[in-house]
Amino acid sequence: MLQKGMALRFNEEYYAEAEYAKKLNFSFFQIWFFNGCLSINKLDEPKEKKVKENGFPIILHALFDINDFEKYDDKLLELLSFFNHKEVIIHPVCTSEKVSSRTVFVLAISEKVSSRTVFVLAEKINHIHKRLQERQIKLFVENNSVMDGFFNTVDELRVVFDNNPNIGLLLDLAHINDYDHLNEIVKMRYPECIHIADKHFGIPHEHIALGEGDLDFTMIFEKIIPQYSGKIILEAVDTKEDVEKSKIIIDSLFE
Repeated sequence: MLQKGMALRFNEEYYAEAEYAKKLNFSFFQIWFFNGCLSINKLDEPKEKKVKENGFPIILHALFDINDFEKYDDKLLELLSFFNHKEVIIHPVCTSEKVSSRTVFVLAISEKVSSRTVFVLAEKINHIHKRLQERQIKLFVENNSVMDGFFNTVDELRVVFDNNPNIGLLLDLAHINDYDHLNEIVKMRYPECIHIADKHFGIPHEHIALGEGDLDFTMIFEKIIPQYSGKIILEAVDTKEDVEKSKIIIDSLFE
């Protein structure tokens, strides 16, 4: 069953944003888990308790640096238990010092990406996947953009997905290089969850309002990902005007 959600906009007041999402008929929020805690700027502690009491459904999106798995996996599992969640997203990164294009996080210095980085990632994904499976929690892993330097090519994605048939692909459409790249990813693993945002193909990493970039969403969902029926999450759109414009396009795609 298709479910439409939106990423919580970091600089918006939480309760007002929840009412806004309801007004637009989104059925859930995506909330980032970063550095061991919920990344909600305008909400006082204890954040997880207030989010749970508010009652608007959420899915956790864990931004894990390659060295974060051991640091924060226990806390992530604790939160999943607290919310009684049966699904979680992991977005793997491996950074030298840079600022996220989403302007929310400054990513700390980690190790340099090398030819073995994706194999290290596969080991860490395998470990946390086993712990999640023990709790009957479905794991979705997100593909990276070419700017991230790893986990972008289909060969790299296969290192994780071919050995883990029960892991779901979260396909970020704004991370594709071109339509051939998208076709290869979908043939490797049909997505069960999608991040939707627009982009220009000449820009390595961009998340903009639908209709503002080069992506032909009608073609994508009619020819490359036909009859898609999982979660679709509007991500990294800043203004209400852009959110509402994007939501109209999403609704038209899935009439």
